[in-house]
Amino acid sequence: MKRILLMSKNGKNKNIIISSLMEKEICEITTASRAEIGRQLFLDASYDLIVVNTPLEDEFGDETAALVSRKTGAGVIILIKKDLVDRLAAKMEKSGVMVVAKPMIKGMLFQAVGFAQAAKQRIAIVQEENEKLTARLNAVKTVNKAKWALVKYLNMSEEQAHKYIEKQAMDRHLPKEAVACRILKTYGN
Repeated sequence: MKRILLMSKNGKNKNIIISSLMEKEICEITTASRAEIGRQLFLDASYDLIVVNTPLEDEFGDETAALVSRKTGAGVIILIKKDLVDRLAAKMEKSGVMVVAKPMIKGMLFQAVGFAQAAKQRIAIVQEENEKLTARLNAVKTVNKAKWALVKYLNMSEEQAHKYIEKQAMDRHLPKEAVACRILKTYGN
């Protein structure tokens, strides 16, 4: 089930958007008519898709859409009157927000939702790769700190310290990072 946050004034358009989204697939839709409430909902829960139907009750909605796009991995779509699209499209696209002109054609909304889902999946893959690389980089930093602790406290050369950590890891069937953490714990770094 897809979780959707719809920020839209109450009224006919809001109901049309909800029925259009429900027509495509089963989803849980949370609504907010004010940007302030939408931002709070977005902070309190995770959503797969966020749709901002401009204007909102307390602001136009473009700033909120840009903010939400920067702070989440969710796909973000903004619905803007056709005559304002040219003026706001570049700004929204730089923020990673997909722009759909109103009056809206269902097919365009479905296509934007599909693009948003694809973008969300790509972002998730990139974030996962980023987390793995960050973990590897942190492991290398930890091993380097441990090597320098051995150099400082046991008067080893850098090469000796490196070989020592590798041998301890191999002998104890531990990752080098775990050995490095023990060394740092021993020498208080």
